[in-house]
Amino acid sequence: MTADLPKDNRRGRVTGAVATYRQTVWKAWSQRRLRAQTVDRVLAAGLAAWALFDVPWWWRPPGHSGSTMAILGVLGLATAQSLPFLWRRRQPAGVLVLAGACLAVKYATHLNIWSASAAVLAAAYGLGAYGGRPTRMTARLLAGAAVVAALVSLQASGGNHTAAVACALLATALVMGEVTSAHRDAATAAARHAHEMERASLAREIHDVVAHQLSAIAVQAGAARLASAADPRAAADAVAAIEQEARSGLAELNKMVKGLRQAGGADQDASPRLQDIPGLIERARESGLRAELVVDGEPRVLADPVELAGYRVVQESLTNAIRYAAGTAATVRLAYRDGGIMIEVTDDGPGAPPSSQPRPGGGVGLAGLSERACLLGGELEAGSSEKGFVVRAFLPSLP
Repeated sequence: MTADLPKDNRRGRVTGAVATYRQTVWKAWSQRRLRAQTVDRVLAAGLAAWALFDVPWWWRPPGHSGSTMAILGVLGLATAQSLPFLWRRRQPAGVLVLAGACLAVKYATHLNIWSASAAVLAAAYGLGAYGGRPTRMTARLLAGAAVVAALVSLQASGGNHTAAVACALLATALVMGEVTSAHRDAATAAARHAHEMERASLAREIHDVVAHQLSAIAVQAGAARLASAADPRAAADAVAAIEQEARSGLAELNKMVKGLRQAGGADQDASPRLQDIPGLIERARESGLRAELVVDGEPRVLADPVELAGYRVVQESLTNAIRYAAGTAATVRLAYRDGGIMIEVTDDGPGAPPSSQPRPGGGVGLAGLSERACLLGGELEAGSSEKGFVVRAFLPSLP
């Protein structure tokens, strides 16, 4: 088929394919990041190569070559100022001390100090970037001292700014290392916080799904046990309801796991919504709770997090009613307002025990609902009333 195409078309296809390949390869290459160990090796090799230019090799012209002892001495200095950079992340202070000592020796013996100065600046950066808390405090003090020294040198140098520039460069390297360390700490803290938030969200989801289904199953299993002796048919109906609850819970768990496996977050389409609350009411009735739903206002579709949080509020409230007030009546009220939705679940039972009250950081039960509401900018309150137990929540509309 390709042979039948015009020559210009074939050439255009080939050119486009080559351009696409180059763009893909360049993008993949630009996104690569060298390993820390590789970076340290490259840095040590570069400093060593620079220092080797200062060695007075015997093949150099007269006046620029040196004796064997001089060559070995300069080679030793080159090794001492570059090789320790292989361990600069573990011993940043030691690397800076060695580099500074080599610079002092070269300066005292009137050798070229440029390579040693570069090593000192690189080591100063490492002191602020990779040192522990005491080391970083020392780096800050050194940076302040270097700034002061630079200012004093400018006033007392008499036009020679070499010392001032050297002190300013040292202070800059120390500060850059401190900034790098601060950015790394902030990124680590953000990642840790995101991980903790994800774990808390997962804990809330698992609790809300499993607790509701198991509570209903436990109530129905108790009813089946009591009815088995007097009415075998009632026991069979209770067992059928238990099977239905188990299948429903398993289906919801499968949806949640499927959403977690998907790249990019949970599957919002698979998450429960406010329109699924009638199913919750029906299952609560099957568990022996006389539940009803009252809707005020014009129902509308809200943001996915609000829909899920509202569903969980009703689910947990009905679960507590089934667990602590079985056989009583419960009313679920949904009031759609311009700014969000009001949810109220009341029952005429004794209410949940004090251990189920919202506890900061509890992460289970009503405390998990309170966390959900706060994360969305809403609020939740729960407690005993004159007629029983009540849970009220306001969830704002999200853009």
